Amino acid sequence: MVAGCIGVPAERALRVAHRLRDAGILPKGGPGQAPDFGRADAITLLVAVASGATLRTVAERTSSLLETTPGGANVSGAPLSIPRNAEIQLAILANMAAHGALDGLTLEIVHGWPEISLVWADGKVQRFQAAGSIANHQPSHQARVATTIPGPAFAKFIKEADHG
Repeated sequence: MVAGCIGVPAERALRVAHRLRDAGILPKGGPGQAPDFGRADAITLLVAVASGATLRTVAERTSSLLETTPGGANVSGAPLSIPRNAEIQLAILANMAAHGALDGLTLEIVHGWPEISLVWADGKVQRFQAAGSIANHQPSHQARVATTIPGPAFAKFIKEADHG
């Protein structure tokens, strides 16, 4: 399911899932029982595979990506209408995707540093970056490389995760 959404081999997605499970990020299940894998777990796995991280660093990288905040701001005192981190924002988008297609959205998972960007059809970009970073600036002189996930592909992924 993840492999089809972002075009990576299924074996890669499986190896990443094993690493996340071993790190306690994904559920393990029990003897003779499959893990209880929910929508949030599917999103976590999607972010992990899309991050481009090595298997050795994928658990830490995934956690840092999901903890990014809007513009790298400290949102601890912000109104509840502002998502606290990328994990919450992706859950909101997943809820929207379950009832629609998200045609006007593209998600970008950056490989070189913790950043998840939402690119809207009108050209506006909403960046979730590491807390304390300079808003809308890349923290490196390296080229910005990201996995791009079209909104309709994300919506299809969520619908499959909910019914699969």
